[in-house]
Amino acid sequence: MVYLREIIQSNKSKILQYKNIELVAYLFVASPQELINYEFELTLEEEISLMGYKKQSVDAQKISALISKPPVKGISATSNVYKFAGLYLADKASLENMLKEKFNQSDLKQKYFLSKFQPDLLAQLRKDVESNQSPISIVIKQILGFENIAESDLNSALQELVKIDFDIQIQILMEDLEKSLLKTKYANKSAEELIRDVLNNFSNSIQKIIKDRRKNHPNFQIEDEYDVQDILYVILKSVFPTLRDEDPIPKVGAKSTKIDLILREEKILVEVKMIKKNDSNEKEFIEQLKIDFESYHECQWLGKLFCFVYDPYKKTNDVSNFDDLNGERKKGGHSFDVELIVAN
Repeated sequence: MVYLREIIQSNKSKILQYKNIELVAYLFVASPQELINYEFELTLEEEISLMGYKKQSVDAQKISALISKPPVKGISATSNVYKFAGLYLADKASLENMLKEKFNQSDLKQKYFLSKFQPDLLAQLRKDVESNQSPISIVIKQILGFENIAESDLNSALQELVKIDFDIQIQILMEDLEKSLLKTKYANKSAEELIRDVLNNFSNSIQKIIKDRRKNHPNFQIEDEYDVQDILYVILKSVFPTLRDEDPIPKVGAKSTKIDLILREEKILVEVKMIKKNDSNEKEFIEQLKIDFESYHECQWLGKLFCFVYDPYKKTNDVSNFDDLNGERKKGGHSFDVELIVAN
């Protein structure tokens, strides 16, 4: 896994230096919300494709004119799969048959890429890889959840995969492979489910260190939210090696906010609060969180925000007062989901 992670990160750093239509396609698949943060150097035809990737309205006649344009030296508007995918997104109804035709003519690597744009193609992809034992096929089987894939076969397939000439489609395969391996490692639970389990069981799990330590070993003192944050960091870091903490985000007005725990690859943030002995109730913390939420819109990649409130002194008058903080938060073109968990 470490080896795969290093390759993924190295390749990603190269991809993000591109300014072409390939970077557009990669961002759409990997983190579509980041499309607005990049400037591209594209042809006029590719600019129309970019509008499709951004889900912007495109004149159907322009797309029709591009598709029907005679090939130049055998190259047409649909020859480049990354450009074609954007055109398809801009006019799915007209180009659906053409997408299926291109899918049928593609190798397995490109078929997997095209299935990202039309999930209905996954059924055919499963049939195509079922009896195929090529390295790409084994990797796709692992991603799609095929059972009884021998670990030795998967390791061999991975070794062959990294030898293939690098392109965007290989990068997407490797990133999805890593996610599938992590999901298997986590007993088929998603990152969100695991974090939710940790937060919900926090109070129970820390009893061993705050009051039941071995003889002549002092109990840990949890005095503020930094203590809570550090314990959560240790727990989650053992499961998510890429976890980071205390990362500042741009100011909103005069306020600067630091993100407590960050899982960028999973598009997850964890905000930690502790209601201390001298605090009166939960009211102040609810207001703090509302303000913090505005800052988090600066993280355009954010998809899920966990807010963890540790209340060991049971100062919360009514836990339902936090309920209004749950749910989707929208600002401009960005939105993220909030889930608040209170423990005591």
